[in-house]
Amino acid sequence: MSTTAAAPTYKKSGPLLFLAFSSMWTGLVITEFVSNNVLSWEIKKFTENAFIISFLLSLNPAFGFIANPIIGIISDRIWTPVGRRAFFLIVGAPIVAICLILIPHAQSLFLLISLIFIYQIVQDILWGSDHPLLADLVKPEMRTKMVGTMNTCSQIAGFFFLRYAMDGGDNFFGTNLPFYIAAAAQAFMVGAVAVYIGRLEKPPVKTDRPKLTIKRYFKDAFADPIRGRYLTMVFSASFSLSVIQGLASLYAVETLLLSRAEFGQAWSYFSLIPIFFAFAAGWAVERFLPKPLALAIGFSVMAGGSIVGYFSTGQNSLSLAAVVISAGTVVFQVTYKAFYTEFLPRDIIGQLSGVLNICYALGRLLAYWIAGGIIYLLGNDYSYIWPISAVASIISIIIVLGIPDPRYNQRKKQAAEAAAAN
Repeated sequence: MSTTAAAPTYKKSGPLLFLAFSSMWTGLVITEFVSNNVLSWEIKKFTENAFIISFLLSLNPAFGFIANPIIGIISDRIWTPVGRRAFFLIVGAPIVAICLILIPHAQSLFLLISLIFIYQIVQDILWGSDHPLLADLVKPEMRTKMVGTMNTCSQIAGFFFLRYAMDGGDNFFGTNLPFYIAAAAQAFMVGAVAVYIGRLEKPPVKTDRPKLTIKRYFKDAFADPIRGRYLTMVFSASFSLSVIQGLASLYAVETLLLSRAEFGQAWSYFSLIPIFFAFAAGWAVERFLPKPLALAIGFSVMAGGSIVGYFSTGQNSLSLAAVVISAGTVVFQVTYKAFYTEFLPRDIIGQLSGVLNICYALGRLLAYWIAGGIIYLLGNDYSYIWPISAVASIISIIIVLGIPDPRYNQRKKQAAEAAAAN
């Protein structure tokens, strides 16, 4: 059967391309800040059960199992007047924006769940588009720098969002403000910018591959042992990070008895570190370190941050935990997608990117279910998020150290040969 594949369409990575990717990424991430830090409080208006709250928060990664593979496969094959991957961003962003505006006005748990259902599955569709675009349009040697820039911009927005918008204060919008900010970001920073990105895409070209089935979908991903190990690492790292990102707000309010504003001020430091460190981390990892070693260092720092979080007693110590965890997280975030693209055949980038997103989503899903279940069984004590996360970080270290970095090894070999020749 004849299938399709993307032709090489690398663009000159100038300021406008950096700006477009950073805008798109920032708009998507602001919605994730709402999902991770604000949505749980909306759910808590209707139920106190930690497992139910965690279950509803897990809808986002659960839908990723459906949305990411489908979008990856379809976007490898279609062409529209507004591009291939960008088409989904242009159509989906306004839908997410409308749902975000309506969520704080939901008068019943059923209506709230319905809105969460719609916006989470569409958000997962949007996330299924960003990674293939990175692989399609950005040269391999520029990808960690691009991701570093994207993370820097998104975390600048996140810092101000967490610090000043979490409870809405005395402004006209009150506690609805975070949802309205995220809705505006979807409409203008994602949807509108995707129109420009779509103009950079090229139609797919024909190639010959066997008929795609569910079995082949995963076989294509895991047939390469290195790629399979990499995907397992992404799963465990996602588990570690998601336990903290999804439940830290409830830990602050329910266990430390902080207000929403105090939590926002404390956790804003999670975004402050990447502002100064993300681009530098992307540059340093590409230039000086094998990426598996860089990832292992990041996971070690994340585990240390979980220890700090477990012993936190108030706003200041929670801020310290946020700083340490963020320092480790930024290394993971600027590295893992860019590094993964180096293991992908160009004709099935979207398909294999979908598998990566499935593994990340599975980590998030099980993080919410397992952590939520443990917390519920132990009397709704949210302090257990920290040791659970630390264990997953340690597992990630063990896995990632068995992954090679072919481009780094090639550069090292070439440098040695040049030195010997001289």
